[in-house]
Amino acid sequence: MTRLRKQAKGGAARKGSPSYLKSDFKIGDRVLVIDIPEDTKDRKADLKSAEAREMRTAELFRFSLGKRFTVYGFGRYGHVELRVGQNREVRNKFGWSHTIWIEPVFLKRVG
Repeated sequence: MTRLRKQAKGGAARKGSPSYLKSDFKIGDRVLVIDIPEDTKDRKADLKSAEAREMRTAELFRFSLGKRFTVYGFGRYGHVELRVGQNREVRNKFGWSHTIWIEPVFLKRVG
């Protein structure tokens, strides 16, 4: 039984597994969004459904690229919670109540 645990810890993580999303970020850290998921880079991503057009999620991710935010929490699988609506530029364009959940690999600690 011990041998199986060692193999599981030492093996490569699958992309969708929680261990893939583990990070050293902590609540309160300031982070810079250095990249965004591929499916949000397409400018037509928000046109694929009525819900996407209304929420403008992909546009919000693109707008957040290169901006700094505070880490507010972590999702069940390690996604980082950023309350992007607290940034003045984001608030002016999208409103104040927006939050994104993003993989840690797309973030860099800045201070």
